[in-house]
Amino acid sequence: MSLRHAILGFLTIRPLSGYDVKRYFDASVRHFWSADQAAIYRTLAELEDGGLVGHERVEQQTRPDRKEYHITPAGVEVFDRWVVQPSPPVARREPLLLKLFFTHRLGGEGLRAIVTSELDAVEAELATFSGIVASIRQDAAEVNRAAAVVEAEAHARMLVGPLVTLTNGVHLGLAYREWLRGLLQADAQGALTAESLLTELQRRIDES
Repeated sequence: MSLRHAILGFLTIRPLSGYDVKRYFDASVRHFWSADQAAIYRTLAELEDGGLVGHERVEQQTRPDRKEYHITPAGVEVFDRWVVQPSPPVARREPLLLKLFFTHRLGGEGLRAIVTSELDAVEAELATFSGIVASIRQDAAEVNRAAAVVEAEAHARMLVGPLVTLTNGVHLGLAYREWLRGLLQADAQGALTAESLLTELQRRIDES
């Protein structure tokens, strides 16, 4: 996914300022695609130069005028063409795995320290997901109470995509947590050896 397509996708939902686009990123897709404010403004300018978005200035009484971007028909066409294309393979770069590859240099204490630190980060991410789910539930309940049936149904349809991405994050997070806990347990039991790991790998492959 490219930043330009993500921004176009957000603008298919509603017109947004550059600041609001950043807020959307942080509140919805940050766990699998992040972007800084400068890159967002730069990309919005490029999209506008290409005729894929436009903008209007919205007057604000107590603040400077707000530049609000909207997607153009050409932008919709580009986004809709991109969103149905199969995604290319992603080249992975995992700093933790690179460090663990050289476990022989870490020693027991060093290995436990980096695995524990990673485990803390995963726990924090899972807690964030829990908060997001609670917030989505609350927002959906408010929409159901206040909006017409058609609007509530449209809102529910809009939630499916974000919730699909959250299921991915939660599944991966839980599996990652299990793996990290398993490493710590194996280390504590003295089972973090070549023979034990080969046996465990073979067992899992045979069970798959």
